[in-house]
Amino acid sequence: MDEGIVALVAAAVGLVGALGGAAMGGLAAVRGARIGAETTARATIEQARTQERAQHDHWLREERKRAAVLMLEVYDRFAISASDVTRMFDLEIEASGDVWATYRSSMNEIRGAYFPLRLLGPAPVHQAARELWQQVEQYHEGIQEWADGIMTATDELRAEWRAREEQQRYTLGRAHSELIDAVSESLQGNVTVQRPN
Repeated sequence: MDEGIVALVAAAVGLVGALGGAAMGGLAAVRGARIGAETTARATIEQARTQERAQHDHWLREERKRAAVLMLEVYDRFAISASDVTRMFDLEIEASGDVWATYRSSMNEIRGAYFPLRLLGPAPVHQAARELWQQVEQYHEGIQEWADGIMTATDELRAEWRAREEQQRYTLGRAHSELIDAVSESLQGNVTVQRPN
């Protein structure tokens, strides 16, 4: 009978051990599942953040490209209309209110196109656009002075205006080229995504 009790106790101990082992295994499985779920959740969140950053960077790149193209297009219209105004001042083409109106409209377009570049950057593009915009404004001041005094100007004064306009046109061309270079470099990905100060 002692052998029966020993066998029964051994069986009970074995059963308790088996139940304990199963409980421990179950706890380990639950813990492993929780760790796996947390790891998956972190990876999913990081993947979503990475995708969101990539989408934002793509959107920003497209907006920058659109703003730069707009600025370059309106600059081209400005350059043509400015040339027409100076040709009109030099009596190479017939004086016309339409020529002057087109020039003034192109000035407004330049001003409007500059501000999106200022907001979107990146800094090298913003700086180049700012330089071009400032040169356009200085050029406009000279043209306005020329227009205001054209009826009473001496030949000497007209020659000064023409010389200044030619120098400013050269400066405008250089600033325009620098903007194109800055935009090209930016679109090739050589500039980090950041906003100007």
